[in-house]
Amino acid sequence: MEQMLDLELLRTFVMVSRTGELKKAAQKVHRSQGAVSMQMKRLEELTGNQLMERGNRGIRLTEAGETLLRYSEDMISLNSAALSALSGKDVSGQLSFGIPTDYAQHFLRFFMPVLAQELPNLDAKIVCARSRNLRQQIEEGKLDVAIVADELNASDETLLWSERLIWSAPTCANLEEQSVLPVAVYEDNCIVRDLLLDALRKASIPYRIVFSSPILENIATAVEEGFAISLLPESLLSTHSVRQLPSGVLGSHRLLKINMIHRPEIEASTLNRVSDCFRQASDKQQQ
Repeated sequence: MEQMLDLELLRTFVMVSRTGELKKAAQKVHRSQGAVSMQMKRLEELTGNQLMERGNRGIRLTEAGETLLRYSEDMISLNSAALSALSGKDVSGQLSFGIPTDYAQHFLRFFMPVLAQELPNLDAKIVCARSRNLRQQIEEGKLDVAIVADELNASDETLLWSERLIWSAPTCANLEEQSVLPVAVYEDNCIVRDLLLDALRKASIPYRIVFSSPILENIATAVEEGFAISLLPESLLSTHSVRQLPSGVLGSHRLLKINMIHRPEIEASTLNRVSDCFRQASDKQQQ
């Protein structure tokens, strides 16, 4: 008989991955740390894979763990959506959404039609800003729901999708051969800027900032035109003439997780329906 994954184990696993610590996860799921540890051991036995590694910086998911995390989020969401659909309740009223500036065009094109089809009685208001600004607006109660880039110490967030950040260089020039690396960076408070500069420092590679902009498309164009190297979302590589740098130049690529956050007062059934719309829009964009 085929084994079945327990949703309670998956809920705990998701919380461990979000908090990065068994102790914090235990507090969130109202269990003892020992009980959470046993749950994770049971989950690894069920899947036949090591799902996480413990280190000085807390718990880090293995490749198998990252795969299970994506499925876990989907299974938990489907479970909640099914219960919501069977309850006969529809989502209505006004809801304000925060969308990262660099994803605004995609979500106006893909998310709004899905939202109109799936939740026709919802009155949506869209605000575009940087992820960290959106986080602040959620904390201040100015927004109901927001899509944000994952931060190291963030918790209680719903993973929507993940995207690789690729070290990218122009096809027309071998800029990586220069003694001082020319780089293009985001000019304001941005998680990708932090990741880029941190990687350069850790690699001990001399660099100089030759281009900065708050607009992602401008950064990609600067790379495409042979002006600089930068860290770009993988989805942009198909629309710009750039190439991936060899992994030996600046190390491995980074994984950018995109999460949904919300005001505490928003009902779980509403959040499940909205997160499902976000995922549908993301799937349509990638087709």
